[in-house]
Amino acid sequence: MYNVIMKDNIKIYMIIILASLFVVLLGVKIYDSTKDRMIELSNKTKIITSHNIINTFGFWFDERINSLNRASKFIEYSKMLHDDDKISKFLEIFASNSPEFDLIQLLKDDEELYINGKKIAKDTNKSSRLGLIWYIETKQSEQPTVNFMSNHRLLNQDTLNFCVPNFDDNKFAAVLCGVVKIQSIFEKINSFELPANSYSFIITHSGEIITPMGDLKLKNSIENSLKELFLTNSDKTAINLGSNFIVLSEIKHLNWFVGAGTDNKKETAELIKDIGKKAAMMLFVFLGLAIIANLLHNYMYKRLNRKNEEYEILLAHKAKMGEAGELISGINHQFIQPVNSLNLMISTLLMLKNDGKLNDQILIDMLKSGEKSVVLLNDTIKIFRNFYTTNESKAEFSIKQSIKNLLTLMHTELSRANVSVCLNDFDDKNVIQIENIIQQILLILIHNAKDALNEHFKDDIKSRKIFIDVSFNENICFIYISDFGGGVSEEIKQIMFTKPKTTKKHGSGIGLYFAKKLAKEKLDGDLILLNRVNPTKFELNFKTKENND
Repeated sequence: MYNVIMKDNIKIYMIIILASLFVVLLGVKIYDSTKDRMIELSNKTKIITSHNIINTFGFWFDERINSLNRASKFIEYSKMLHDDDKISKFLEIFASNSPEFDLIQLLKDDEELYINGKKIAKDTNKSSRLGLIWYIETKQSEQPTVNFMSNHRLLNQDTLNFCVPNFDDNKFAAVLCGVVKIQSIFEKINSFELPANSYSFIITHSGEIITPMGDLKLKNSIENSLKELFLTNSDKTAINLGSNFIVLSEIKHLNWFVGAGTDNKKETAELIKDIGKKAAMMLFVFLGLAIIANLLHNYMYKRLNRKNEEYEILLAHKAKMGEAGELISGINHQFIQPVNSLNLMISTLLMLKNDGKLNDQILIDMLKSGEKSVVLLNDTIKIFRNFYTTNESKAEFSIKQSIKNLLTLMHTELSRANVSVCLNDFDDKNVIQIENIIQQILLILIHNAKDALNEHFKDDIKSRKIFIDVSFNENICFIYISDFGGGVSEEIKQIMFTKPKTTKKHGSGIGLYFAKKLAKEKLDGDLILLNRVNPTKFELNFKTKENND
C-alpha cells in the first residue's frame, strides 16, 4: 500500500513540475509578445506622473498666492497703507508667520519699499523702483503674477516672486510679494517618488533645464531637442530621444515646463531580469508547497472529518440548549398550576377535617380533582421528556397528537407574545419517524414565525396568527407553517439554508440551516421555503414509513 501511494505521489510531482515549466515558458512567450504594450502602458504612467506633478505644483502656487491675497485684502480693509508704523508691524508679523516665503516685500506707487516689515531707504543714484519687472506686470494686469528673478539682491540666489496687487479706495496703490528661493522648487520636484530609471526636471521657456541632472549628456540632448521645439512651435507634450520617452506639462502661472522621462530600454531589461528571478523563486516555492500540501493532505482530511463530526454534535447540543432556555419558563408555569391545585385541595381537606365538616362525598370529589391534577402534571412531564429525549430511533406516533404536544410545550411562550396558532383540521395518520426531530424543526419554524409577527404587528395583536396545515401523499407527510409577518428578503432567501448564522439580533446562530440539515439527514426529507412573503410559507416533508416497508 505504501509503495502504491509513493508511486502516485511521484506521478503527481512530475505532473506539477511539467505544468510549472509549461507555465514559465508560456509566461516568457506572453511577455515577449506584450513587451511593446508594456512600454506603452509605462509611457501612459509617465504622462499621469507628469500631470500629478503639475497638479501638485498648481496647489503649491495657489497656496502662496492665496496667502498673499488674504494679506492684501487685510491691508486694504484696514486702511493702513499710508501709516508707516502699522504697515511695518503688519508685514513683520506676516513674514514671521509665513514659512512658505523667504522674504515678504511691499512696493508702493510712491516707491516706498518694505522688506519683512523694514522700510528700505531709496538709493537716489539708482533707477526708479517702479521699473522692476514684477511691479510692472502686476500693476498692468492687476492680477497675481509669478516672475523668475535671477540673483535676488538680498538672497543672492535665483528666486520666484509671487506678487498680488494692492488697492486703496479701489485704486492701484502697491504690490505685495512673497519671495521664494528657486531651490524650494528643486526640493519639491525631488520629493516625488519616481520609478526606477525615471527622472524629472524643470525647463524654462528658453529650453534651459534649471534642475540638476546626473546624466549631463542626456541633459544636453533634451535641451537641444526642446530648444528646436520651442523655436518651431511644434507639439511640446512628448518627445522621444533614443530609448527615452519624455512627457512635458506646462507649469501654471509660469511659461516653464515640468518633464518626466524614462529610459525604456533599461527599464525593460531590468523588468525582464526581475521577472526571471521572481519566476524561478516562485517555481521553487510552488514545488515546495505542492510537496508539503501532498504530504499533509491525508492527515488534514482525517482531521477535518473529525472536526466536522464534533461540530455537528456541538450544533445539536446548542440547538437543544437554546430550545430548553426558551421553553423552560412555560414548562415551569404548567408544572406550577397542577401543583398549586393539589396544595389548595390538601389545605381545604385539612380545614374541613378540623371543622368537622369533611364527609365521604367531599373527600371523594377532592381526591378525583387531585387525581386529574396529577394526570395533567404527569402528561406535561411526559411531553417534555419525549421532546428532549436523545433517542433518535424511529417509532410509530400520531402526527396530530405530536403537533398538539409541541403546542402544549409552547403554550405559555406563545400566550405571552399574544400569538395564536391555528392547526387546521386534517385526516390524521400514524407515521414511523423520529418524533422529537420533527418537533424540533417545527419549533424552529414556529419561533421564527412568532418573532416575525411580533415585529410586523407591534400594535395589532389580533393579526398575530400562525397557521399549520398537514397533508399526506402516499408515504410522504407534508407540514406547512405560514404567517403574514414581515416575510423573507431576497438577500436572506439566498443564504438562509446555507450558512449557520442567524438573522436575528439575539438568535442562536443555527436556525433554518440546522433545521434543513436535520430534515435531510435525520428524516430523509427536506425543508423548503414555498413563499417568502404574504404569506411566508415553509414546507417540511418527510417519509412516513421505513424504506423496507
